[in-house]
Amino acid sequence: MIAGPFESHTLNGRRFACDADDDAKWKLGGKNNEVKPNGDGTSRVIQQRKIDSIEGISLVIDLDNGDDEFLQDLKNSGKMFDYSGTANDGTVFAGSVQIVDDVEISFKEGTASISLNGKIEKQGA
Repeated sequence: MIAGPFESHTLNGRRFACDADDDAKWKLGGKNNEVKPNGDGTSRVIQQRKIDSIEGISLVIDLDNGDDEFLQDLKNSGKMFDYSGTANDGTVFAGSVQIVDDVEISFKEGTASISLNGKIEKQGA
């Protein structure tokens, strides 16, 4: 994969271009490790499952098209929805996700910032 911003994201069938300065970050699911001390000076590892996420997505939106309401409705639904994102080199990430945190609209930039959690996999890997 060649480094660079995402080209676009498709949420529940609606495609959004990305801001050219988009710096989304993919966090792989798996497990988090926490090392805890024992009373005798030894330690143990506690593992918890964690889910995949893509954070800091900057979508170009059109308020006249209702993109802001579409994103908020997806979040309010509380249901997982289909997702795909295309990186600048054509690599596709896809899965079933939900919007977490606030949908932040930047009037100056004409963008919405979102973060997604769910099952996200690099396709063709």
